[in-house]
Amino acid sequence: MTKTLITTVLALGLGLLSTPSFAAGSYTVNGHAASPAEAQHLVANGVQQGAWVVNGYGIAPAERTSLTAPASTEPRGQKCYYVLDVLLCD
Repeated sequence: MTKTLITTVLALGLGLLSTPSFAAGSYTVNGHAASPAEAQHLVANGVQQGAWVVNGYGIAPAERTSLTAPASTEPRGQKCYYVLDVLLCD
């Protein structure tokens, strides 16, 4: 019994003292180095190390996304109307 208890305490102690399996320095989130919490979130979602964008839509590789708003598709100075959900302009 004593041997089992010592082994359990030793295993728990080594587990608590070990460093986390993720390294925050190897992740870049939204253009800055990831905090430990951001890195843990990425690791928990199975994301590989690298540059990522995390926003309300989810997680995406940084090279495929833009942090700026998309260009407006509204025509300027034209009279436009919708017919069957199709935008028509004069």
